[in-house]
Amino acid sequence: MNYSGEEWNRFNEETKQDLLHCGAVLGEGFHSTGRPQVRVTTYEDEINMDDFKGRIVFKDGASIYNGPYNPFHMGVTKLTVCKWDGGIGKIVVGKKTTLAATAIVSYIGIEIGEGVLFGPNVTIMDADGHPVDRSNPQHTHPGTPRPIKIGNKCWIGYGAMILKGVTIGDYAVVGAQSIVTKDVPPFGIVGGNPAKLIKVLEPKFPVETFD
Repeated sequence: MNYSGEEWNRFNEETKQDLLHCGAVLGEGFHSTGRPQVRVTTYEDEINMDDFKGRIVFKDGASIYNGPYNPFHMGVTKLTVCKWDGGIGKIVVGKKTTLAATAIVSYIGIEIGEGVLFGPNVTIMDADGHPVDRSNPQHTHPGTPRPIKIGNKCWIGYGAMILKGVTIGDYAVVGAQSIVTKDVPPFGIVGGNPAKLIKVLEPKFPVETFD
């Protein structure tokens, strides 16, 4: 199906309204092809939308790609910010970074750098979301969240999972379907389940500095 420019613009405006309704901050030039799923949630009885103002941030030139022409299986981008008894999540997407059917769940803080390339269907989550110990089925605490930071100009492969407490250095590469549980150094290449360091590249170009 081919959409007209007018239809793409309508999709983009609808996405902006959805995000702004949830308190998001949108930088100059934000764009989306297709509407994402945006969700705020709380362990309290009622949701106060004021709590979520500024908790989703897209910096200048950041975008969302949910296009129908991708050759890979892909869903839609899903952004979830959770308020719980220990705090509230935050999602920051850096300049010129494009989310591609990326699922992000934040209880404390997920920061994505500038110019990051995502393959489709990547999952990023800064908490377990539920108890790991099932000896007490009545316990629903999300565990102890730990922030995630993805550096600038990283490549994150198709279907990868990035779990709580991980820092990924600038220019790192995460292989497709990898599950990242430990930090990745700048220029590092990791892959596997759990992801392991394969090598660290020697840069052959002047390393760019970022704001």
